[in-house]
Amino acid sequence: MAKFNRGRPYHGSDKISRGRLEGATDTDYFYFFCPNCPDLEIMRILEYGEHAKEPTNKYNDICKSKAEYGFTLVFKLHCEKCGCSDFVKISNMGWQGGKHSETLGRQ
Repeated sequence: MAKFNRGRPYHGSDKISRGRLEGATDTDYFYFFCPNCPDLEIMRILEYGEHAKEPTNKYNDICKSKAEYGFTLVFKLHCEKCGCSDFVKISNMGWQGGKHSETLGRQ
């Protein structure tokens, strides 16, 4: 089986952190928009991997809803228009509630 990113290190850049990576749904599919292109250019997902998996989810003790397990998925994104490439992670083991503005220090 191939290793994610050919086994090389990966981490999202400043271009996408702190609310800079945006996206939207079309039916039930989610699309990421390129942080460089002003016209909401959709980035391709070139690769995905399992960054972490846990048999339990630590938030089950404090949340009403219960997750079957903990996970973090990582996606390698690429914009065909400008050539921007980056990484983004989606997880149920990190921040589990509140307002996005609170995590960014906005009022």
